[in-house]
Amino acid sequence: MSYDITSTVGICLDTSWMAVHSLLNNIQIGVSVCMMSTRWPESNVDRSLDALGIQQVITYRKDLKTRTVEPNVMETNKIDHYDLSKVSNQVGTMIFTSGSSAQPKAVFHSIRHHLYSALRVAEELKLGPQDRWLLSLPLWHVSGISIVFRCLIAGAEVVIPDSHMPLLESLSQYKITHVSLVSTQLLQVMDTSPPDCLRVAIVGGGPISHQMIDTARYHGWPILTTYGMTETSSMVTLSDEQSDPSSSGRVLQGHELMIASDQEILVRSPSVCSGYLSENRLKSVVDEYGWYHSGDLGEMDQSGNLYLLGRKDYMFISGGENISPEEIQSWINNYPDVLESIVIPIPDPIFGHRPVAFIRGLVSMESISEYLAKHLPKFKVPTLYPWPENVISHHGKYDRESLIQLANDLQEKS
Repeated sequence: MSYDITSTVGICLDTSWMAVHSLLNNIQIGVSVCMMSTRWPESNVDRSLDALGIQQVITYRKDLKTRTVEPNVMETNKIDHYDLSKVSNQVGTMIFTSGSSAQPKAVFHSIRHHLYSALRVAEELKLGPQDRWLLSLPLWHVSGISIVFRCLIAGAEVVIPDSHMPLLESLSQYKITHVSLVSTQLLQVMDTSPPDCLRVAIVGGGPISHQMIDTARYHGWPILTTYGMTETSSMVTLSDEQSDPSSSGRVLQGHELMIASDQEILVRSPSVCSGYLSENRLKSVVDEYGWYHSGDLGEMDQSGNLYLLGRKDYMFISGGENISPEEIQSWINNYPDVLESIVIPIPDPIFGHRPVAFIRGLVSMESISEYLAKHLPKFKVPTLYPWPENVISHHGKYDRESLIQLANDLQEKS
């Protein structure tokens, strides 16, 4: 399927009112938008825009070869005057996948997809004009841009905090009722009580320690876990405050979810994207029956709760046995006082690959090894290392290649 890229503009701005207005103003006048990360080096931004045929980008950056336009200065921080229904089928957004397992792909959504997803979430959360959602996530991630559409469709208020203000202070000062967090943000506040105004704290963006969720709930945080992705316009499942912390909740009304015979999670929904965009052409992401094959592995219990098991493309072979890193992570995250973990494969001359785990928390590596040996076959018990504090998370996503290199270096020294 071909796509007319001539009425598309790039947006490369940090989360701000300028970014929100640039996004919504262009959509309102019938211009599609491609959201670009400000963290990308200039070569990545220019190359990605050029591959999509986009010739103009709204940004304050001065290092890009692509023609740049600075956003207009606007005094208002209200967005309730926008009506996107008339352009919901004509224009859309391009959002790049995280690239955690491959090169980032440009996912194209019509505005209709975003609004459908937003409506389903707003109905489930009973989001309304009395509510205020803190936008502390980047607009080039679907988790950030979806907050704008939810509040727009429900008449709720979007609040963008001062970037230097601590999260807890922002929640209290702005009387926030809803917030979306990634694990690194939850880690900063889980030992403190939230303000009374907060009704919902949605946590997603990657595997999260059960200990973190239990600790946060103990201190009164109204934690809800979720499952979704760029291709589905954000969440398709959501838990409640009583849900098992290892669950991603039940399927939201209006979406369908199926576990295939190989345990891959399949999603069918009006919020699934139009396709991946490349060289002015859209490549569909669904099969002949309309199912999107997520690449994630999972299972559902009798009550319809979804449990994630890992990624198909993260699986590796060790001594002829298939290993899912996330299965090992799940066991590690069940151990008391573990706050975070990540399991990666490293080359091994005998087994092909062996699992290595980095663990954050005040725990004994020896005790965790003994615990894992009771629950996992020997070939799945990883070599353990303390969490590398110099490894930076970008909204819940870690650079796996850097961690693999670090693990190799540690193995060579031992």
